[in-house]
Amino acid sequence: MPALPIGHRIRARRKEIGVTQTALAKTLGISVSYVNLIEHDKRSIGGALLNRLGEALGLEQGALDGAQERRVLDELAEIAAGAAHGAQPQPESARDLLARHEPWARALLGLHRGAARDQRMIAALSDRLNQDPVLNASVNDMLSSATAIRSVADILAETPDLESGQRARFDAIVQEEATRLSDVTRTLAKVFQESQADVRGLTGPEEVDDYLYRRSNHFPQLEEFAERLALDPYPSAMIAHLEARHGVTMRRCALTDMPSDTTRASAYDAATKTLTLAEGIAPATVRFELARKIAVIEAEDAIAAEIKDAPELASEAGQVTATRALAAYVAGAITMPYAPFHEAAEEARYDIDALAIRYDASAEQLCHRFTTLKRAGAEGVPFAMLRANAAGYLTKRFPLPRLPMPRHGGACPLWAVYSAMQTPDLRVARIAEFPNGERFFMLARATRPQATAYGQTRPSFALMLACEIVHADRLVYSDGLDLSASGMADAVGSTCLLCPRTGCAHRQEASIRMRAT
Repeated sequence: MPALPIGHRIRARRKEIGVTQTALAKTLGISVSYVNLIEHDKRSIGGALLNRLGEALGLEQGALDGAQERRVLDELAEIAAGAAHGAQPQPESARDLLARHEPWARALLGLHRGAARDQRMIAALSDRLNQDPVLNASVNDMLSSATAIRSVADILAETPDLESGQRARFDAIVQEEATRLSDVTRTLAKVFQESQADVRGLTGPEEVDDYLYRRSNHFPQLEEFAERLALDPYPSAMIAHLEARHGVTMRRCALTDMPSDTTRASAYDAATKTLTLAEGIAPATVRFELARKIAVIEAEDAIAAEIKDAPELASEAGQVTATRALAAYVAGAITMPYAPFHEAAEEARYDIDALAIRYDASAEQLCHRFTTLKRAGAEGVPFAMLRANAAGYLTKRFPLPRLPMPRHGGACPLWAVYSAMQTPDLRVARIAEFPNGERFFMLARATRPQATAYGQTRPSFALMLACEIVHADRLVYSDGLDLSASGMADAVGSTCLLCPRTGCAHRQEASIRMRAT
């Protein structure tokens, strides 16, 4: 696999801080010509040299691992796949475009994302207009009222000498239908306002994905905030903390009695300062929701500072979604403090069941926390995490630099996350090999965590952790597997669209990489 084009980033940063190639070469202990080759992507770098280069240029963690470039290249390949027949560029040319003309590549990417957003907005509005029963009933009511008013108006115009009693009866009909028409109009206006809010919300998750990706899903300032808080992370202590410091009380109610405007098992009434949690939810969820409420109140300024001026969070929806995501991040840091949790995870070899008992946490909460263990000098296993619903769509994703993960829809059907969906609570541990030869260890498990009222369908989804094969021996789940380069592995791809494998029985659509050859 060719090296990812990170030379442009190195060159731009060197010029930004006013360092010459000669000075950088001297700092790194290499020749000036070698620096020039690196900046023009003629030489790949890694290991100690990559670390020294990052330190010399003051670049944040992950800036030189090629993760951002890989993400851009995958999206450019998707753009190529959607090009008109006969005008599809070679996917490999995207690397040259990014290396030589990064602003143009990112501008093209921005236009593509905007067009994709617009298409989803149009589809959402179209579905709303064609399938929403409220809209259909409202339109019918409007037509009925308008027809009645028109009929009465015709009668009054054609019969000017009506008796007073008849005229009064027709006047009453007009007034009644006009009132009804006004009510229906207000209902429609409300529906369209809510619909527009829903459509705008489509942009939020994408922006937050980009934001978390750039930050490697690690926020040192929020970790330090949680450590300074030094809160006893048990429900009774957190309930007492909320009431004593903020006047917030907690109550429980039946799931069927939860406020209709929330889809979660918790709701907060700011007027009465009441946090309502549904009965029947797991103790781990109760604990996490209490920690989340503390984070929302006490970490408000710290969270605002993290998202302020973030270039990825361009919309209000993105900022709101990011605020919720970081509140959950702080809740995880409160309930699973970094240092002791990292030590426990390493000691238990990331045994989810053992850690769930020790920290009274759910599998999803633990997997989330695993992805945040990036503290310098105390790093955990670098995990990617994703969650898929019963339809196969990825509803949550925390990627790794070298693991190609789709931004929308589903992934390769051979990924362990889909195998796990077939048998809830059974852990599926697989070794997956991608077309470029890179291997990953994948661990997946299906679960149905949320209680529901009688008659309601209980949601189900599957969680998956993935790490590079070099880290797999640190996990208890790899015991008994052949982790060598010659060991058995599933031949997987990222998505059918981007996978060049031929003869795959699981393929659902043609690959741009095969069409281009």
